[in-house]
Amino acid sequence: MYDSPCSRSILIIDDDDALRRSIVGFLEDTGFEVHQACSGQEGIRIFTELNPDLVLTDLMMPELDGLGVVNAIKQHSPDTPVVVISGNGSVGYAIETMRQGAWDYITKPIHDFSVLERTINTVTTRSDEAQAARKRMQELERTADEHAAQLQDVGLRDPLTGLPTRKYLHEIFSTALLKSDFPGNLFVMLLDLDNLKSVNKTLGHETGDLVLVETANRLQQLQTDKRIIGRLGADQFVIMVIDCHEVHVCITALRQLLSSPFLVGSGELFITGCIGISVFPHDGESMDSLLQNANAALSQAKLMGTNRYSFYSKELGAQLRERMTRESGLHRALERNEFFLEYQPKIDTQSGIPCGMEALLRWRPTAHGNLVSPNEFIPILEETGMIVDVGSWVLETACRQHLVWQQAGMADLVVSVNISAVQFHAGNLPETVTKIIHQTGINPALLCLELTESVVMQDIEQTIATLYQLRELGVKLSIDDFGTGYSSLNYLQRMPLTELKIDRSFVMNLPHDENAIAIVDSVLNLSHSLHLTVVAEGVETHEQASFLTERQCHQLQGYFFSRPLGINAFADYVDFSCRSTP
Repeated sequence: MYDSPCSRSILIIDDDDALRRSIVGFLEDTGFEVHQACSGQEGIRIFTELNPDLVLTDLMMPELDGLGVVNAIKQHSPDTPVVVISGNGSVGYAIETMRQGAWDYITKPIHDFSVLERTINTVTTRSDEAQAARKRMQELERTADEHAAQLQDVGLRDPLTGLPTRKYLHEIFSTALLKSDFPGNLFVMLLDLDNLKSVNKTLGHETGDLVLVETANRLQQLQTDKRIIGRLGADQFVIMVIDCHEVHVCITALRQLLSSPFLVGSGELFITGCIGISVFPHDGESMDSLLQNANAALSQAKLMGTNRYSFYSKELGAQLRERMTRESGLHRALERNEFFLEYQPKIDTQSGIPCGMEALLRWRPTAHGNLVSPNEFIPILEETGMIVDVGSWVLETACRQHLVWQQAGMADLVVSVNISAVQFHAGNLPETVTKIIHQTGINPALLCLELTESVVMQDIEQTIATLYQLRELGVKLSIDDFGTGYSSLNYLQRMPLTELKIDRSFVMNLPHDENAIAIVDSVLNLSHSLHLTVVAEGVETHEQASFLTERQCHQLQGYFFSRPLGINAFADYVDFSCRSTP
């Protein structure tokens, strides 16, 4: 039968008084709470007031018929079952009422109230199930909304430090602009920790994370209603300052916070950071543009060293756009054959004739046909890693050209090729050199690889192992720009070097600067004691050449002898030099 019928109420709508009273009597005897109406309009009014659990309605009624009642109740309460009672036994009528939203259909006259009983039982069970399903769905939707809110909160807060993320900073930025007390400008300060990568590499990422958390805790000491601290990720933090008078105070306070050592285990770490700063609305009117320009200023600060800060400027923005144009062009420079080499002679001080040359990379983009300074494009090649492929091209091209010259009868000159730090530490340089030697057929004794001090002083043990691998191939090894770094004599003694090059910054002050003389003499004495060939680069005057020759410098290189030359011009220079020297 029914589940707790006394808890259910039924509304009967019928203009047939006799039938309505008989149904009411039956249902009240059964235990239902029964309400009745003699018209469709009265029935809708009672339904909206009492909200019964079930409705029985006649189909054919004046003014508002049963289908009108079905539609009205369906819109108001779709889970309330409506059963239509009609004297029309047509199947078509029954189908139409069900299509309109009725839950069941009973024909008049009702001779057996058990039919009504079964119908009520069926539709109320369906109603219970529908309501339960709807409740479950609402609970699921509520749970989903809660999870979505949690996920949204996760997206707004950095999981490691709890600081606002880029997304949250956008919202804070937009809100700040709309406040009545907004001063009209704000600063975005982008902080990048200088040495976190070294911490991760040497002490592990767990230690690096501890440093990040501690940095976040310290930065939160700067938090006020005018200063908002956030984290962009990796080792970058953001301080948004909504008061132009606060920015320099904030920079000073930030530096002080970072100046204290970070306690890690039983040791101490000292962390510094560079800062790039942009200002709204001068440097951008959106958070994205302000962060982008603050990042450009940050790059400028890093170029000045560690623990520096820089404000964005339009000139800096122009440089950044130029840099992006250069980088984009360099990605296609190899396939477009835009690179070429020039060769600068090295002069033997005893014979006065060329004994070698340095291969120098040049770039002429097809887009405008003008040469780009190596000082502009080589750092981009190194920063992007493109220098590995370009460096291999330089090495192979120089070796092939060297072989062409030899086959044409040129003397056995040594060709020197610069190797960048990225190229050297890529891990496959010995294999690359071996492959090029075999492919080009160059005599390895006539190939010299030039490395800067900064290259060989990184990861000393691995560097020494790689240098020995290269020497086993028969090539020469040179330290370029010697004297500008911090080479240890102990390490130099362990390296299988063949040559040192005195940096032009010392040569340019010869022969009158006492400090330059002292440095050059020291390098010459060191080279002689280690049995290394010593080359002076940047020689531009006769006085410099004479001074270095008198002090037994082995080779000279510079504009005094020749600028870097193209293929044919270099061959002509060597031929002329050899013929004019007695």
